[in-house]
Formats: sequence, C-alpha cells, structure tokens
Amino acid sequence: MNDAIIQFCSTCKELAGFYCNGCNKIFCQSHADEHRQSLYEQFDWLAVDHDDLVQKLNQTSTIMQRKLPSRRIIDRWEEESIEQIRQTANEARHALMDVFKLHLSQLREKLKLLTDDLNQIYENQEKTFDERNIKQWATDLRNIRQDFLTTPAFTVRIHGNKPVVMPIIKIQPERTYLTPTTPSQKPAGLISIKSSQATNPFEVLFHSTQSQKLIDHPPNSPLQKDDRFHSKSNHVKVLDYGQLIIHDSTNEDASILGLNEYSHGEHRLFFRIEKLPVNEWIFFGIMSKNGTFSQKAYTDPSAHGWTGYNNVYIHGKSMPVLNGYLSNMQVNDFVELTIDCDRETLYLWHSRQMYKNKLPVDRRTCPFPWQLLISCHNANASVRLLPLSIGSIIKLEQDKLNQKMKIKEIEFPNRKDSLTIQKKSSSVEII
Repeated sequence: MNDAIIQFCSTCKELAGFYCNGCNKIFCQSHADEHRQSLYEQFDWLAVDHDDLVQKLNQTSTIMQRKLPSRRIIDRWEEESIEQIRQTANEARHALMDVFKLHLSQLREKLKLLTDDLNQIYENQEKTFDERNIKQWATDLRNIRQDFLTTPAFTVRIHGNKPVVMPIIKIQPERTYLTPTTPSQKPAGLISIKSSQATNPFEVLFHSTQSQKLIDHPPNSPLQKDDRFHSKSNHVKVLDYGQLIIHDSTNEDASILGLNEYSHGEHRLFFRIEKLPVNEWIFFGIMSKNGTFSQKAYTDPSAHGWTGYNNVYIHGKSMPVLNGYLSNMQVNDFVELTIDCDRETLYLWHSRQMYKNKLPVDRRTCPFPWQLLISCHNANASVRLLPLSIGSIIKLEQDKLNQKMKIKEIEFPNRKDSLTIQKKSSSVEII
C-alpha cells in the first residue's frame, strides 16, 4: 500500500488504506468493500440495459415497421406519383377513344354517301348506270369494309413539359451521434430524403442500377431474358459474367457475339460505352447464326448494323452516311439496339440523338436466327451490356429529352435490294 495516500476514510473518518481512481475517494477496509459492492451493482444494471438494447436491435422487422418521419415522406411520394401516373393514363385513354370514335364517324360518313347513291337507283328506275358504276360502288364498299375490319394503327407519343422520370431517392445522414474513431469512419445519425442533383440523367440511371445483374428466365418463359456477351475473337476479353467487353492494347479488329438467338418478337438491348478513343469506331448490329464468325464479323454477308465514321453496314458492306446517318457516339453514351424480328428491322439510338435510326434486314442474306454482334478495333475500347430492367426508365428518358423522337429510315435506290413491308398507319400526338 502506498503510504503517500493513506488518509482518513471519506465515509467514517477512520484510518483509510484504499484509494478509488474512479471517484478519487479513500476508504477504510469496511467501506472499501461496500464501495466495490456498489460498483458491481451498477455493472449488473448496465449489463441488463445492454442485453435489452441488443434484443431490440436484433428485432429488425419491428424497427422497419416504425412509422418514422422519413418513411412517411417516401410513402406520401409514392402515393402522389401513382395518382399522377393514373390520372395521366386515364386522360390518354379518353383521348385515344375520341380519336377512335372519329375514325368510326368518318367510316359512317363514307358509307352514307354510298347508301345515297344506291338509294337513287332504287327510287328512280329511269336513272341509268352501267358496269363502271357497279365496279366503282363495289370498290367503295370493299374499301369501307376493309377499313372497318382492320384495327386502325395509332402512334401514341408521350411527351410534354411535366417530368416523366421519377427522381432518384438517396438516403443521407444529417446529424452525427458517434464520434469517428478514424478519418474514414462513416457518421451515424438521422436520415433525410434528398433528390439527386446530377446533371446527366443517364449517368444517374447507370450508377443507380450498377448493382443489377443480368437475369436468365426459364427456357419456356414468355419473358425476354437478358442477353450477354458470349463468343469472342482474338484481341478482346469478356468480363463481369458476360456484361463487359474490353479490347486489348492493339488496334486490331475484334468481334463479340451475344448468347441469345432471335427469330421472332421484338427485343431491346441496352449498352453503355465506357471507353472509346476519339475516332469512335464500334459496330452495333446483328449477324445470322449461319454466318461466318471472325475478327471481322461485321464484313460477313449476313451482318447488318451501324458503326463509327458515319457508316451503315448492309450485307457486310459499308455505306457511308446512308440516309444522313451520323454516328457521333462518345464515352458514357447509352445505346439502344432494337431487334424486331417480326418486321425484319433494326433500330439504333444513343443518348444524345433526337431520332432513331431504322435499318431493314434482308432475310435472304441474313436468315434466322439472329445474334447480337459487337465489333471494335480501337485499343482499350470498352462496352457494357446493361440489364433489361432499366429499359423502361431509359424509354422515359428518351421521351423526356426527345419530345419528338423521329425515325430515320434507310431507303434503297433499288427496292428489290431489301425486303420491306409497307403499312398504312395514322398517328396521334398527345401533348
């Protein structure tokens, strides 16, 4: 025992021999034992509080069911957004019905004119007519019947000044309750809802969905399954479970095929250009499974698509600036490739274009099944294949940024050079 601290007990004033560093008091033997017993009792209560808190924190479902202010903000935003979408959809349905009623009214008017002509013959037997009149009346009746039996095609364009893309919701801490022990420690505390302030909506979209993976549906599922990069030539590697391709350090041609095979229906594929030199040469398109795959697969007679230098490839042959096509693709662009097997047509769009490029596919040189084809030859060029789950959001961004999305069609000087189907359709714009 240290003689320098032997004094009188703080409780009974007897000679003391024990010093407590916690409360800076000295005690005799008896009161030292009482003080230690008091410390044990405080420790026991602390252990009880600790165990109670552990049990509550482990009850995750109970915590998540609390009606926190932040939770109510999210719930209210959800309800208001759904109501706004439902109201807009109802207005669009009414507008569509009005247009359809107008179509029927026009048919009735045409039929009434024909009825008047026929009634004149019934009512006036002296009125003359011949084979030419009968032929004309039969033609008019056949056209009216055909217009009635054929469901009219309407193009519905959804655009306007109101925002059509839901904001990105981020949860950020506002107050700190714990003192960080290291500079990298993350603060804890209350959370608040804050909208994203990013200037590029497509970049926000990409980073918010970066954790999503490609999905494989069962073989007989009616849902389109995510495509992925599969077969490859030299000078390129496939990474991230088939979602990413990276060209090597050379400037040699390289080609990559998708895994899926397309023979019917419409399929939309989405990409992001992650790295691209200034000369911007990447081929986006298709080739037939029956074609010859190689480093220069884009030159195969079955290859159809678009590439850099403003080139359109048809039957594996380059056609520069065909119908005014301008590639102007850059790093971080989002690219949409639509493969429409039923109409034997391809569409290409990227995130800085105000239009979609349309390219008919000749099945005589490109028979089913079709496969995705990407080709590149620039050192370190990189393209990522995105999951289908973000397709609807990209479509909304298209409608928001491109209020009047146009279609640029490829026109051939000689019609027999392509298999095209012409259809008569009406268009209606809903503003």
